[in-house]
Amino acid sequence: MIRKSGLRRGDWIAVVEAGYSLDGDDLTWLNHLLDCVAREHWSGQSSAAFTFGLSATDFALRDVTIRGPREIENHLRASLAVVSPAGLNQAYGSGSAPVGTVSELIFHRVNDKETFKKTNTDVVADVLRIVAHSGTGRGLGLTLVLDTVRNSTQAERRRWTRCAAHMGAGLRLRAMARELASLDAKPIEAIFDGGGKLCHAREAATSKSARELLRTAVRKADKARSASGRLNADKALEAWEALIRGRWSLVDHFDSDQRRFVVAVRNDLRSLDPRGLSLRERQVVEHAGQGRSAKEIGYLLGAPAASVENSLRRAQAKLGLRSRVELIAFFAPHGLRAQLAEIVVGEDTLLMGTAPRLNETKLASLTSAEREVTALLIAGSTNHDIAQRRATSARTVANQVQAIFRKYGIRSRSELIACLSNPTPLSVGN
Repeated sequence: MIRKSGLRRGDWIAVVEAGYSLDGDDLTWLNHLLDCVAREHWSGQSSAAFTFGLSATDFALRDVTIRGPREIENHLRASLAVVSPAGLNQAYGSGSAPVGTVSELIFHRVNDKETFKKTNTDVVADVLRIVAHSGTGRGLGLTLVLDTVRNSTQAERRRWTRCAAHMGAGLRLRAMARELASLDAKPIEAIFDGGGKLCHAREAATSKSARELLRTAVRKADKARSASGRLNADKALEAWEALIRGRWSLVDHFDSDQRRFVVAVRNDLRSLDPRGLSLRERQVVEHAGQGRSAKEIGYLLGAPAASVENSLRRAQAKLGLRSRVELIAFFAPHGLRAQLAEIVVGEDTLLMGTAPRLNETKLASLTSAEREVTALLIAGSTNHDIAQRRATSARTVANQVQAIFRKYGIRSRSELIACLSNPTPLSVGN
């Protein structure tokens, strides 16, 4: 039965469980996930699921599976091939809304609207698309075919957004699938038996507060997965956190005797940061750059919204940015941060990338010292960090920064980036 909102009375927790499956290769996992989605929420209607690779300048389609006529896959591939880079980023980029119909996301762009109409004639009227990002350059897309052009409902956005958070966590876990076959695996930091009793803890899970937090999370997840818990979809999805304290995901593990354990796996993003941001601050600002609210970030990281707000304020202060707008712009999908890669050479952490390219003619008025400071500024380093790197004082760096700003007639880092950078457009690959 289909509700007026378009949502069936299916099992939402089953979708979350399917997202955490570590069995088989990625295509097997994708098929299992789409089977669950189709069975529980899209029975009798066509659907597709696919994985993709994403960088600041490229979108590459990977595995694809469909439920429905073969034309659905042809339509999906054709659509991704002809949609403009701006439209593609609007629908599937890391800053895109996790849930929405293609019409509400793209139709306001005139060129994309015409392209969509040409591509979809006699194929589909509209598509509800769900996007999950792992945060590691991999993503998952679900496309659920609609009979009419419409906007997504509030209930669809609320529930599918939470499912997408778990799917993204599941994508990261799959990169560790072979390692997690053993309970001795290093990423497994706590082990609970089928009754929720803690059997073992190590690393960050050994503290009293962490053990209690994980016990509570296991009990809440088990309650959400019970027959009675599944009846209240919103309450169940709220109870089962995608990432506990920004660090752990809960996964079922069965031994050779088929005894069930629940393991807490370290599943956070642990990339290095040369700007002085803490791990939590880094996690928060990366999500904020994608346009996510403090409440949504809290759900993704298993943290209170107030804690998220505090992290944003600290990050803004450390980077010397004047406003939340500047902070979000810096970490936006096509902002400077997204276009740089961090590598470690010896004991040094370097930020490297091909974009944005600096306009060399605009650097002519700077001294050699100011050029070095400018390079560090647009990489996001704080004044204190620049002073340490250049073996000088923070006051000297502050004076150099002001001199650079005066030469360009600007007042902030964001304006400096806009003044000197030539962004690289997104391209589409296969």
